[in-house]
Amino acid sequence: MRYIMLCSLFICFGCKKEISEKIYYPNGKLNYILNKQTDTTKITFFDKNEKAAMYLNFYKDHIIGNFSYGKNSNLPFKDSIVIDSMKGAYFYSTEYVFFETSAKIMGSYRYKRNLDFRKALQSIQPFGIHNTFDMKGAIIGKTEYTIVNDTIYNTKIAL
Repeated sequence: MRYIMLCSLFICFGCKKEISEKIYYPNGKLNYILNKQTDTTKITFFDKNEKAAMYLNFYKDHIIGNFSYGKNSNLPFKDSIVIDSMKGAYFYSTEYVFFETSAKIMGSYRYKRNLDFRKALQSIQPFGIHNTFDMKGAIIGKTEYTIVNDTIYNTKIAL
């Protein structure tokens, strides 16, 4: 009898229950879906046509792994952001642009860690050198960003 009770408790508490929640815009269209499982939340954002536009995983107070988004499906490139590291109250990422034959670094970003994923995403700050590309992947501009006490300063770099 004890064995059956212990197995039942293990099954009940051992299962990782996923809770799903849909969030809508005021106009009734789907904004995003949260799939929560213990400390990790998988988030799917949708565009104005309710087509999935971005996926990311949020763990406690920061994004983990990679996240990709499509700004415009008609363009010849896609963006992907890779979470690189964490230090203190921040986590850092690098944005890559994937063209048909190559991947290029767009630039790096800093985010403030926050239990609310929306606030973490909104805290994005560019830093270091950011590249601007033409449709074929050639660099057509560079800007250097510096963060001083949460204020961003930028300088255009001549090519």
